[in-house]
Amino acid sequence: MLHKIFPGLIWLEGYRGEVFKSDFLSGITIAAMLIPQSMGYALVAGLPAQYGLYACIVPPLVYALLGTSNKISMGPVALDSILILTGLSALAEPGSDNYLELAIALTLMVGLIQFALGMLKFGFIANFLSYPVILGYTSAAAIIIMGSQLDNMLGVTGGGGNIFRQVFYFIQSIDNWHWLTAGIGLAGLAFMIYPKRFFPNMPSGLILLVIGMFFSGLWNIQSYGVDVIASIPQGLSVPRVPTISMSQMTALIPTALTVALMGYVGSMSICKAQEKPTDKFRVRPNQELISVGIANFFGAFFKAFPVSASFSRSAAFVEAGALTQLSAVISSGVIVIVMLFLTPVFVRYPLPKVLLAAIIILSVASLFKYGQMKALFKYNLYEFMLMLVTFSLTLLLGVQQGLLAGVALSILKVIYNTASPHMTELGSIQGGRLFRNVNRFDDVFIRDDILIFRFDAPLYFANKDYFVENLYRWMKQRKDGVLTSVIFDAEAVNSMDITAILMLKKIIDNLKQQGIKLYITNAIGPVRDDLNNSPLGDYMGEESMFTTIQNAIDYIDHGISDVNHIALQTGTKG
Repeated sequence: MLHKIFPGLIWLEGYRGEVFKSDFLSGITIAAMLIPQSMGYALVAGLPAQYGLYACIVPPLVYALLGTSNKISMGPVALDSILILTGLSALAEPGSDNYLELAIALTLMVGLIQFALGMLKFGFIANFLSYPVILGYTSAAAIIIMGSQLDNMLGVTGGGGNIFRQVFYFIQSIDNWHWLTAGIGLAGLAFMIYPKRFFPNMPSGLILLVIGMFFSGLWNIQSYGVDVIASIPQGLSVPRVPTISMSQMTALIPTALTVALMGYVGSMSICKAQEKPTDKFRVRPNQELISVGIANFFGAFFKAFPVSASFSRSAAFVEAGALTQLSAVISSGVIVIVMLFLTPVFVRYPLPKVLLAAIIILSVASLFKYGQMKALFKYNLYEFMLMLVTFSLTLLLGVQQGLLAGVALSILKVIYNTASPHMTELGSIQGGRLFRNVNRFDDVFIRDDILIFRFDAPLYFANKDYFVENLYRWMKQRKDGVLTSVIFDAEAVNSMDITAILMLKKIIDNLKQQGIKLYITNAIGPVRDDLNNSPLGDYMGEESMFTTIQNAIDYIDHGISDVNHIALQTGTKG
């Protein structure tokens, strides 16, 4: 019963000392990544740095109890942060008290939406975002996030609008750059890039913050005009309910839906990418929606902004040796210790914001998938164009609009593919043993008196006209009075609705008037059931339904087929 309520407990069955050691060490490693990343992502979201630390405490603990994956690291992520900033900045000034209330209310709404979708078994919604859309969106979002840190990197304020306007603004403002800030930022980038070549597991971000804070306090760096974080409230957040008006809550709905969807899609993408056939347990999409939703819901009462799984941290999570979500519990414990005992250090040794900007830039740089874009261009030009449109619209219009455009294009693609599926004429090869697409084989044999074709999709109202158009086009290509038989290979058809069945009945009647007979072959069980329970039920007989194309041809030529009774079986077993 406990396992049903708290699926995460299943990982503790047979828990051993060596597993705890691995989880403990990986927990420390992930905490070292979380501290600088979460503070930086909070700034990206327009929130105080400590809100990032708040988001690393309660949500991972809740997910550890309810989640079904032992391979993801839950916490603040870059994509959610930029979505939060984009959605909330239109309602309040980033950093203001109202903005903070909106952010916490947003977390609550995201949690409720995800939980509701999970209870309604809507885990399949992750499948509606195609790979090209996600690739274009995340790559563009990475550029936008990096662009959002230019003001901190250069010590210049302003530069609103899309990424192109921002870059143009900063180039125009070159005389106003704070060169000491820019120099510190470049040094920070170099510090994290080059040592990684020799020490890939080094927590460079955390080390950079420690070194930066030490010299910041030693040299009183803010007196030279470098922007710093000089104080972080000590202790943990007191539980409280966000207070916003009903009109503001209504205005938050589009942003909440977007963050809820993208947070879940990102988490599931990571879960699926990390899964192995040898894993003892499989990720359950609906339970993932519920667990992430509850994690966000409870996190909202402790000033956490929306969380989901991180690509970079999840990879490091597994690489560091994490075997269960107890590793995440240990990371949360480390964050608690930092909040309780180490925050006074920021007063004496303030944190330069430019170093957080450098950490953010390197953290999200991996989201720009140039290699995958190049491969997509090589493999499928149409899919590449879909990715490119999503990428371009996201850069021009913003992350929410770009994502919606990408989703709309994906849906249009699905509609187009189902309304105009692959449909081909077949001919015999290898002496009649096989039947294949006449446009793909040079030695294909086509009989003038028999037209054979295959339809590779469900047959329903949206593609019935396409079906009729192609069938009649092929018939018109035959000489008058020669065609006697049409064979419909239904092997790839997994369902037929009543509209399609009525369309087939009209075709059968039309062909009959021309002295042509329609035969159906290879129909699977559900299709046979659809036909049997329809106005075509009487048509399903041993003279029209056949197991294979060759059986139908034998019957046409010789009136013989000793196995066609198999093609007439109906029932519930398929």
